[in-house]
Amino acid sequence: MLHKIALEEAWNIPNAVSLGGFSPGTLAPAGVIGGDLGANLLDIHTTRLHQMDENGVSFMALSLVSGGPQSIADKDAAEKLARIANDALSEEVMKNPTRFAGLASLSMHDAAQASSELKRCWNELQGFIGVILNDFQSTGPDGNTMLYYDAPSYDIFWATAEELNCPVYIHPRSATPEITEKMWKGREHLAFSALGYANRVNMHLLGIITAGVLDRFPKLKLVVGHMGEHIPYDLYRIDHKLNRARFPDMRMRKDRLVSDYFGTQVFITTSGHFSTPALLCAIAEIGVEAVMFSIDYPFESIPNACVWFDDHVGQTLNARDLVRIGRGNALRVYPRLGERHGLVEMTPGECAVGGLKVDEGEVEFGLYNKDWSRRLVRQ
Repeated sequence: MLHKIALEEAWNIPNAVSLGGFSPGTLAPAGVIGGDLGANLLDIHTTRLHQMDENGVSFMALSLVSGGPQSIADKDAAEKLARIANDALSEEVMKNPTRFAGLASLSMHDAAQASSELKRCWNELQGFIGVILNDFQSTGPDGNTMLYYDAPSYDIFWATAEELNCPVYIHPRSATPEITEKMWKGREHLAFSALGYANRVNMHLLGIITAGVLDRFPKLKLVVGHMGEHIPYDLYRIDHKLNRARFPDMRMRKDRLVSDYFGTQVFITTSGHFSTPALLCAIAEIGVEAVMFSIDYPFESIPNACVWFDDHVGQTLNARDLVRIGRGNALRVYPRLGERHGLVEMTPGECAVGGLKVDEGEVEFGLYNKDWSRRLVRQ
């Protein structure tokens, strides 16, 4: 499929470590993740763009690599990193706004300050289509206090995001030192992408939904990656076990299920989760309108993600649904893609999905074997 849009794609600033940000060497030894992870994070306009061109990705939304400001316990330092990163990302994406946009980074120590920085990015800077929050905000003298955004004190932030029509992407991050010691010591291999990331983010997202945030702000949109952080496959059990007789004080609307919010206020992406059976399960549970393509570059391979989506998913879904997931849904969830970056919805034919391949000399649809008399396809 041509003209795909990818939404969870990481980037970094050169001086990130000195500001308390991400150091590639802390995640894996050099060469384990895509060669030079540090260089790939810094790059936008060379290798990344070349691989996009080779794999039919017409547009990427970039965001500061996790944990960003959320991993910085000091309030002033977290706000400084967010401000510097937002200024730098705006400058970079506006070098090529037909191919790139940004998700703003925020310190979430103080909801009013987060709202102010979001408004600055939205109204004074260029190139932003949404915001990314890397799960909970670390705070406290030892970094072990966790701030979650289902607390009523964060309503001022949610009100701002709704007012600006700014989707909020909730992305994983590492656990605090205390939680790491108590839960993951001796099983560190499970603490990150294999399990820990999803377990922490899905709890936070469900906390926001069941706290009634989406009911108080009915135009607010939330996005999570990695095929929904396990939630789509547990939706029956989630809805079944949130028994209103057992939990009468739960603040979510009494006439709604968690599943009711998907496709209108809650959306998922395929970032880093390239399983066709998992995608089909997610579509069956939450609807094709709730799913968007993403890669998770440079932690995942652009060609690997695109071969999966184009060749494997492309042989499974109908052309219209493939294009909705690969492009159309992103334009509806992120309206600034069209308003500020000129992206438009496209038909399957325009995305080179299905149809008569006249550029390959086809004159008749459905000839899977191109020779009338001799089998060319390997048995």
